[in-house]
Amino acid sequence: MKRVVCCYFNVKTTYFIFSGTEDMSEWMKVRIQDILAVELLCKNNNVGNESKAIRNFCCLPNRKPKAASGSESSGFGQYLTIHFSQRVKDSSLWTRSQIQLSHSDYPVLHHWHQTLLTALNGMLHRPKSLLFFVNPYGGKRKGVTIFEKQVKPLLQLCSCKWTVINTQRRNHATEALAVMSDEKIGEFDVVVGVGGDGTICEVVTGLLTRGFPSSKAIDEGDLQSAPIPVAVIPAGSSNALAYTLHGTDDPQTAILHILLGSAAPLDVAAIHNHSGISRFIVGQMSYGHLADTMLYSEKLRWMGPKRYDVAGFRKFLSHATYEGSVDMRVCVDDNRKIPTQCLGGSSCDDCTNSANRTGNGEWKRVEGRFLGISGANISCRCALSPLGMAPFAHLADGHIDLILIRQASRLKHLQYLLRTAGDSRRAFALPFVERYKVDEFIFTPLQCCQSNGDAPARHSSKLDDCANNSPDRDSDLSFPVCGCDSREKTKAHSVWNCDGELWYQPSVRVTVHKNLIRIMTRSTEAESHLPSSSSSSLANSAQSSPPLSPNGSDSTVPMTLTPTPIDEISPNDIFMRESSANNGGVRY
Repeated sequence: MKRVVCCYFNVKTTYFIFSGTEDMSEWMKVRIQDILAVELLCKNNNVGNESKAIRNFCCLPNRKPKAASGSESSGFGQYLTIHFSQRVKDSSLWTRSQIQLSHSDYPVLHHWHQTLLTALNGMLHRPKSLLFFVNPYGGKRKGVTIFEKQVKPLLQLCSCKWTVINTQRRNHATEALAVMSDEKIGEFDVVVGVGGDGTICEVVTGLLTRGFPSSKAIDEGDLQSAPIPVAVIPAGSSNALAYTLHGTDDPQTAILHILLGSAAPLDVAAIHNHSGISRFIVGQMSYGHLADTMLYSEKLRWMGPKRYDVAGFRKFLSHATYEGSVDMRVCVDDNRKIPTQCLGGSSCDDCTNSANRTGNGEWKRVEGRFLGISGANISCRCALSPLGMAPFAHLADGHIDLILIRQASRLKHLQYLLRTAGDSRRAFALPFVERYKVDEFIFTPLQCCQSNGDAPARHSSKLDDCANNSPDRDSDLSFPVCGCDSREKTKAHSVWNCDGELWYQPSVRVTVHKNLIRIMTRSTEAESHLPSSSSSSLANSAQSSPPLSPNGSDSTVPMTLTPTPIDEISPNDIFMRESSANNGGVRY
């Protein structure tokens, strides 16, 4: 760790500035928003490793203290350790770091310590009590290990409370949350799923179905927003949601973003049956090639995550296509030549302005044979597809990106897959790939299993029927007529891959529900601000705290707060001013 020779705190911009070398050639800026914890240590260097620490956390890591002077013994030192999160250069990874400051006068360190605590304690949006659902079987079965070795140490450092439930079966998280009382759920600040996309989908489903009888389907008019935010720590085979939110599937990055407390709204899609909502979708749902890959991979679970590569290759060779019709209500704003990509949170205009849109889109029908159909609620980024299969999907714009891949040759299909794995925006330039931004869509297979003879029956409906049966109209027929089940092993149908779980009913109606949940994320483009209460308390602290100096005089010392904008002071000016103010005592 580099030796710090100067430290500067700016109230207006809420930055700490640390220089790394004596010639001031390197600087490091640490935002107050990125500080996780501060601790004031008093260490007797003459007594082995014994130390006394006054630890105060808002949430983080050390360096040799300088010997104290004056009346204290030469072996006694005091130093302030600042733990903070830091983004790795040219990467989406975040890591925890620390820097340690020492001073010959203990009151100076104490003053800084209290000032930082004032700022951190004012960040009420940071979670202090968390409920974890850990999937010990997902992915490479490392969910428990990730929690114990990467998540738990940070929680302890942050002085957080936590409760852990290891899921033992499918829908365990959903069942546990669905019966949880309001008082119990109110004890937690956030619910975290440690697993893949299926785990977080179970968490969301449990929060949204609380208060509804398990035997009764949910009407979309009765849906209410989740009472507390949710979060995901990647530990599964498919970590598309975590990768989309954090830009990586690194568990440490995810937990740091959670502890820093930034959250963004997220839409949730819902699959309907004749009675009401039967399933929620957080990430994506796919029919055709991607779903066939998922279905076949279930037979290869002994292979681990590699099973997806084997299953995908086999299904690519089979080159199955499926005939059907897609009725969709297209977004009224879906006429831009250059669609936008989501920046997340308040930085995204499409997400923030979606509440101002009025009117419903027009219904449209597309028929034919398809290699695949996908409804993406998020961009679905992953290591193999950095921009995601749906690069123009937004977190909270109230729409879903519907991607139709029409029948094409194997060579053209391979071209689509390769483009999706690279710059996926180029995939939509292919003539057999269509993208629509929709509020709702209905897929109906044109060949039904239900027939009087050996040949499958032909099913078709009119577009007017779909429009008349939309949920905006008073009708009991708001669901497609076909009731086929893919488990009947007919080659006429595929299945749906819904957030990593299989849905065997090929005929579906899907609607999008805006901002049903808030999810913990930290967009790299989004600016994070301190609450106004914290800023004001910092300013008051700077104005009311008397100047401190080692000799007890009224002269300004290096750690005195100053509201001077950083841009108006050069590094050398700061160093010389602070050096002369304390006779060279600025070297921490």
